[in-house]
Amino acid sequence: MAIQPVDLSVIYSQMDNVAKFNASQNQLAQVANQQGRELAAEANLEKSKIVQEAAQDELESNTIKNDLTEGSGGQGAASGGKKKKAKKEKEPVPLQQEFSDPRLGHYIDIMQ
Repeated sequence: MAIQPVDLSVIYSQMDNVAKFNASQNQLAQVANQQGRELAAEANLEKSKIVQEAAQDELESNTIKNDLTEGSGGQGAASGGKKKKAKKEKEPVPLQQEFSDPRLGHYIDIMQ
């Protein structure tokens, strides 16, 4: 059976349609990837802004803490005591242990 020219023209047109479809699918995947990268970049930018704001707030609060511990010039002797207290506060405080009765809530005393 011989191949007719009409058959070749149909095959070429179908191959062209398949190639266009594949190209459009690849292009859509690339656009989706680009959008995902843009969203990730925006999220990272927002996170970095939040971290920078938190760091700035921490610096400001440290400045306030330093001002409070140093005190003013008129409180010379009192400020030394405050520094010692501040150092003591930084030491870890032992945790208080809580005593709990294993029978608590299981027995009800109805006698009085």
